Amino acid sequence: MSAPTRRLAMALPVILTVVIAAVIGVLVVVQDQRQSQQVDEAETTALDYLADVQQFRTSVIAKVEAADATDPGGLSTVIDRAIADPPRLADAPAYGREHSPSYAEALQTEATVLRPFKRLSATLRRADVALDFIVAARKVLELRATDYVGYGFITTSSRVRNELIPAFVRARDAFDRVRVPKGQEDLAQEVRDAAQYVVDQATLLADRIESRQSFSFSYAEEFLAVAEAVDDYATVVKGDVAEAIAEVTADTGAGRP
Repeated sequence: MSAPTRRLAMALPVILTVVIAAVIGVLVVVQDQRQSQQVDEAETTALDYLADVQQFRTSVIAKVEAADATDPGGLSTVIDRAIADPPRLADAPAYGREHSPSYAEALQTEATVLRPFKRLSATLRRADVALDFIVAARKVLELRATDYVGYGFITTSSRVRNELIPAFVRARDAFDRVRVPKGQEDLAQEVRDAAQYVVDQATLLADRIESRQSFSFSYAEEFLAVAEAVDDYATVVKGDVAEAIAEVTADTGAGRP
């Protein structure tokens, strides 16, 4: 083997090593660039999504504030419609998803963005049931026997049997058809008992009139106590609705868990 050949044979491994190292270096640089691009793509995707979420929240809150808070059922419907099509987080390359801080934040936001609005809607639906209950209870408790038989002595039982008793029976039965809010079973029974008390006493009054016996009764105390309990419950419901609305409308970061 000639000297030049020997020198080439000795140098060839070194040259190959240098070439391989150079290629690996290039591949590492290319890989780093690709990973950086994937992270940048994920960041851009996430930031676009977070901006869309902020606009979405602002839009929903505006609808809540413009709606009639005294109609919880209607407001619940407004919210359900407003959140029916929330922003969607677009996909990103796997490496970018795993290494982008903004994408991690966007994933968390996507999981929680509807939570406060759904919580408010559920509160409003419960309030709607409560409002129907309260209205029906007040209709019973606002009845006055004197509207049917007048004041003073009653000499005939006809108006008692034909007007007074049926009026309280109808109100009691209408109330019985109303859904009772969870936890208000005792209050519902108190309303029924108050109406039934008048029916029972009025029936006894009619019997006594027909037997030409004197009789009188009062139900103001019974009705007043129940009416106060209904008013207290109405205050609680109103406060729950106001608090739930304020929790959403006062916090522009309402998507946090």
